[in-house]
Amino acid sequence: MKHYKCMKKNCFYGRGVPFYLKKCLLIMRLCLFFMLVLQIGVSASGYTQQRVSLSMQDVTLEHVLKELKKQTGLRFFYSVEKVRPEQKKVVNIENDVLENALRSVLMGTGLTFTIMNDVVVIKDEVVSTADSLQKRQQLLKGIVKDKAGEPLPGVTILIEGTTIGCATDIDGKYSLTLPGEVKGVVLVFRFVGMETKKVSMDEVKDKEILQGKKEFVVVLEEQTENLDDVVVTGIFRRSKELATGASVTVTGEQLKMVGNQNILQSLRTLDPSFKIVENNLNGSDPNALPEIEVRGANGIPDLDANYKGNPNQPLFILDGFEVSLQRVVDLDPNRVESISILKDASAAALYGSRSANGVIVIETKAPEIGRLRLSYNGDYAVVMPDLTDYDLLNAREALELQKDAGHFEGRSLSNDIEMKEYYNRMLKNVMEGVDTYWLSKPLRTAFEHRHNFELSGGDKVIRYGINFSVRMTPGVMKGSSHNNYMGGVFLQYRKGGLLFKNDLQITANESKNSPYGEFSQYVSLNPYVRPYDGQGRPVKLFDDKYPDFLEGSQFNKNPLYNATLHSVDEEKYTDFTNNFSIEWTISENLTLMGRFSLTKQFNSSDLFYSASHTMFEELGDPINSPDEFLRRGKASFSNGESFSILGDLNLRYGQSFGKHNIYAVVGLNASQSKNHDKTVDVEGFPNDNMSSIAFAKQYYKDSRPEATYGIQRLAGILGTFNYSYDRRYLFDFSLKVDGSSNFGSNNRFAPIWSLGAGWNIHNESWMEKMAAISILKLRCSYGITASQNFAPFQATSMYSYETGRHYAGLIPAWLKGIGNKDLKWQTTHVLNFGLELGFVDSRYMINIDYYQRRTDNLLADVTIATSTGFSSYKENIGETENRGFEATVKAMFIKRPQDQIYWSVNVSAAHNRNRITKISNFMKKRNEEVIKKAEEENQSAPVILYEEGRSLTDIYAVRSLGIDPATGNELYLTKQGLTTFTYNSFDQVAVGNTRPDLEGIIGTSLTYKNLTFSANFRYKIGGQIYNSTLVDRVENADLYGNVDRRIYDDRWRKEGDQSLYKSIFDKTTTRPTSRFVQDENVFTCESVSLGYDIKHKGILRTLGMERLRVNAYMNDIMRLSTVRQERGINYPFANRIAFSLSATF
Repeated sequence: MKHYKCMKKNCFYGRGVPFYLKKCLLIMRLCLFFMLVLQIGVSASGYTQQRVSLSMQDVTLEHVLKELKKQTGLRFFYSVEKVRPEQKKVVNIENDVLENALRSVLMGTGLTFTIMNDVVVIKDEVVSTADSLQKRQQLLKGIVKDKAGEPLPGVTILIEGTTIGCATDIDGKYSLTLPGEVKGVVLVFRFVGMETKKVSMDEVKDKEILQGKKEFVVVLEEQTENLDDVVVTGIFRRSKELATGASVTVTGEQLKMVGNQNILQSLRTLDPSFKIVENNLNGSDPNALPEIEVRGANGIPDLDANYKGNPNQPLFILDGFEVSLQRVVDLDPNRVESISILKDASAAALYGSRSANGVIVIETKAPEIGRLRLSYNGDYAVVMPDLTDYDLLNAREALELQKDAGHFEGRSLSNDIEMKEYYNRMLKNVMEGVDTYWLSKPLRTAFEHRHNFELSGGDKVIRYGINFSVRMTPGVMKGSSHNNYMGGVFLQYRKGGLLFKNDLQITANESKNSPYGEFSQYVSLNPYVRPYDGQGRPVKLFDDKYPDFLEGSQFNKNPLYNATLHSVDEEKYTDFTNNFSIEWTISENLTLMGRFSLTKQFNSSDLFYSASHTMFEELGDPINSPDEFLRRGKASFSNGESFSILGDLNLRYGQSFGKHNIYAVVGLNASQSKNHDKTVDVEGFPNDNMSSIAFAKQYYKDSRPEATYGIQRLAGILGTFNYSYDRRYLFDFSLKVDGSSNFGSNNRFAPIWSLGAGWNIHNESWMEKMAAISILKLRCSYGITASQNFAPFQATSMYSYETGRHYAGLIPAWLKGIGNKDLKWQTTHVLNFGLELGFVDSRYMINIDYYQRRTDNLLADVTIATSTGFSSYKENIGETENRGFEATVKAMFIKRPQDQIYWSVNVSAAHNRNRITKISNFMKKRNEEVIKKAEEENQSAPVILYEEGRSLTDIYAVRSLGIDPATGNELYLTKQGLTTFTYNSFDQVAVGNTRPDLEGIIGTSLTYKNLTFSANFRYKIGGQIYNSTLVDRVENADLYGNVDRRIYDDRWRKEGDQSLYKSIFDKTTTRPTSRFVQDENVFTCESVSLGYDIKHKGILRTLGMERLRVNAYMNDIMRLSTVRQERGINYPFANRIAFSLSATF
């Protein structure tokens, strides 16, 4: 017999298949043996004699059944449409057997039940009404199966329009008495997890079937309806209908429909508030962590050195415990059950001082009840570098441009001859057909693959699971990779009202950067040089006779040569995490839960550059400067470890009486984290193969070994209260008081609180007349959250010891940074209004949220007079505000369960604007110093300024009127609006904003029987961008190397030319002006997926499988933009075509 999992989107089937697990670790063998012994020893009998107790008022029948499921551990099958409308005014059952309890709660509902092993089937009560049948009757016999050909027990079969019917037995068989005249008779087949099917007897032509001599076979399809909406907070779950906060929950299946790269890439497609900031430098680098924002930025990015990570990064909670961003990126998407984004104060205030930037709550899949089963999930991807944004000169064009620019003309006769000889050698290469496409040299088409194996099983007492996964992620830059290995053991034990869970996970990670260096080197190399010698080996220098006095010597070095050397650039870490929890159901309404987590991580990094590396080519000479020459070769070694302890205790109470529902939680939490890291930088290695620190000549110049130590402690208490009246009027209140060691002794604690209210208008009696409106809800919340994502000891005075000096055996110390006992928490005031509107049984949904977030007491280093003995201390320096809205529209245009066809379209939009509402005198002084430095250093990149009333993402530059046709010089506007040819950095004003006016997703999904298809497109409208390519690769381009082809376009050449760019003979540095600020509108194809469930019984039986599904994906395959600029400066972007395979044995 198959085992069915209830209350899910689909039914899952389990069948034992012999298998041999090769090369298994000894410890996993022992765990498996232990679990098998436990499994065999559990009896499956006596389910009906289990005793239960219920005391509930004014609840739905569905809620009662869920509580019975919780107490018994049995699986319940029922039709949501039948159960949900049923209301139970009073349910009082005291220590009675399950069978009697079911009879009591189902009394008067028209429903009955059947218990088969550990499955309870709730079905329509069969009423035999002889008067409804004609005198002449006939018997219909048959069997109901799923698409794989397996029988379905407990299927209810009714004659439409009557209560006459039956149910299938354990073998899926049934017999039903029909009227003598079957014309117009329609049979309705219903089963939980399956689409309801109607069969007209008019279509049955086989007389043997109508005479009962032959079985009538009916096949049911799996259901695709969504689960009930819930809000998962990581501490408790609540029905979304009763929640007042702004949150969204997506399932693991939805994430896998988008892609299989990682859960964050998929999540950004599913919710407009979750944003991954595009990194134009690192592109698709597998070792670069993404920058995450939820509803904009609260902190000041330029001051992120004061933060422990990104100041705008949300909090990540995995199975109830805080985890790092790296852990989330490495998490296997196949293990994810659901992800919830808690956006406003009402939803996120439960996490107190860690919730200012939003909370991402991730729940992984728990082992299923049933026989021991093996599941495999494989993800495969072909990743191709995207070079469509590069448009460089070919060999002939590059050499001609450099000649036109006068680069091969010497100032003296001897120099001129030498340069002409060099030019002729390069021209000879061109004439011989040399046209090296440097962009392809360090790149490759990479093949990613991830494999996940899981053994699981159990019963109502014990559940267990063993998982192991390996992920190999080679980057498109040769030699770069990110490899991850994870394994874990999960064990759950239930004894009466006690539930124990323990999850041990071990993670090993290895990251390698490319030995080919940064991609930007290859973009600038001249295409007329030969990269290899006659034997096909990379040359170290392109031209051994390169003139010493000729500029651009960096373009004569071959980065391909460096890749042949013994170089190392890698990082590793090993993480051990054990999460333990115990839950005690004290009574029907009272639950106590305690959780405890230990995490130990070891990390190391190695960096080694051979003495033969081209970076040392100009370092010293063995004859004239041997000391400098012997410094060639360098290495950096670091290792460290961290240890964290987290624990919390929560008491939950829920009660319903009459039309009143209350839910309350009180709790406390404490945590401590320590880290200790050591780094040594050395130089001078005599041999390329001697990379050990023991072979180094000395410490790196002007350096010595470094060590860092940090410790942070956090403790808090929590109280939350939720009340609803008649499921119409909702009220939430939360209070969290946190104390942190990161802040001044006078402001050690911060009260975090939130208030929320909601109105379910659709539950009003007068809304019954508006049948088309299924959901109409208004909600509002306000609260204060905080952030403690800061470095430790920031409020403490710190000293540094001068180990090189001493007096009378004592080592002197000097004050490195002064403490600030009044340092306050960085807090955020959050206001949110929300509207939820649904039509036609929620087939058409509209969700709109408006929010306002004001952040106080921004933290930064404040510069003070050096006469005090130190240069800075930590201070609160300003306030910022974010305002915006999010809107999502989802429409299911086709919903035909009988034909298994579903088609839906979704459109989302998000708008966010931030501004600085207040800055301190320190910040004003800092702006002046930044502008002064830019002027002195003749900087070509825009400076980052912070002014009251302006945005954090504003672009500052001098306003430009363009290139003067008469002179070819750029004409500027001063702050006062006067025209001038003189550039002045103090004339910079805000000329654009990098944040788009509107950003969102347009998507569609189609399901036809076993086939699924989805496509999602991202749009950005209304933002601006400073096109650095036009500055660095056109006007300020180093013409000794290759450049952007637009250097030929719209250049000023003679008087009267209407041009966009200055002459190539103008050697002055182009400074930041509005001439390079462009409107950016972007449209990208973010995800296309196609999936198919293979359910053919013969195929599955041949393969020895219970379930098999395949998916194909294309990610980031198209990008249209109004701005042409080079993307992926240090590491190119990539296109991705992926596949996945899921199988259960």
